[in-house]
Amino acid sequence: MSLTKFGSLRLTLVAFTLVCLPLVLFADMEPSGIGVLTAYIVPSLVVLFFFVLMLDALMNRVFMIEQPPQEQAIRRQRMWLSLGTGIAILAFWGPFFRGLLEP
Repeated sequence: MSLTKFGSLRLTLVAFTLVCLPLVLFADMEPSGIGVLTAYIVPSLVVLFFFVLMLDALMNRVFMIEQPPQEQAIRRQRMWLSLGTGIAILAFWGPFFRGLLEP
C-alpha cells in the first residue's frame, strides 16, 4: 500500500509525533534556552497529538460503517496507524506524565 492512501495531513501528524517521542529524555531540562522547548512546548504538543490521533482513529471507525470492503480496508489501516502512534505516545510519555502526578 502506498503512503498516499494515508493522506499527507495524517502522515505529517504521525511524523511530528514520532519526532517528539525521543524528546522525553530531555523533558527535565532547565527551562531556559532550548530547555523551554523540551520542558514546556513538547509535552503540551504530545498531549494535543494524542487527542487528535484518538479522534482520527474514532472518525475512521465511524466512517468505515456502510462502506464497501475496499474502502473499509483503507480506513482500517488508517485507524490502526493512529492507534499505534497513540500507543507509542503512551509508552514513551506515559511514565513522564505519571511522574508529574506523584508528590
